[in-house]
Amino acid sequence: MKLPLTSAPSRAAFTLLELILVMSVMVMVIGVGVGSFAYFEQVDPLEEPEQKLGQMAKFAMNTAVLQHRGMIIGFDKESFGVFGGAPDGLGTYSHGKDIKVFIRRWGGKGWEKAEGQIWRFGEQGICEPLMVRFENEDGFREVKFHALTGGIVR
Repeated sequence: MKLPLTSAPSRAAFTLLELILVMSVMVMVIGVGVGSFAYFEQVDPLEEPEQKLGQMAKFAMNTAVLQHRGMIIGFDKESFGVFGGAPDGLGTYSHGKDIKVFIRRWGGKGWEKAEGQIWRFGEQGICEPLMVRFENEDGFREVKFHALTGGIVR
């Protein structure tokens, strides 16, 4: 009986040194990637009031249609809120003294101070088309609201 000829033993695995080297390179690449994403996490202080007003507008629109009654969002010097009842977190929002709010009504020629203004939502599912401008010392953010949905238009 003849035995098969065997070749030289082949190397089928990595050495410990090779594995440690590859893992070290991977850790460095991941560390640089995570560090660079930290730059993008800057918070815009004008984003929160925009989102809160958007949530209030959708709530007011939905409530007006479902309950067949008009709803109102009112603005004062340091806050805005839904009149006529709203769940916790949507009743009022205080943006503080650092942020100024302006309104531009449909057909209006310019920005008006929001203080003392109201925004009506009709029971037929239509609200006044409106633009709102939030300003602070660093800049501004303008938000346009859709007349049929009450939602923010991007």
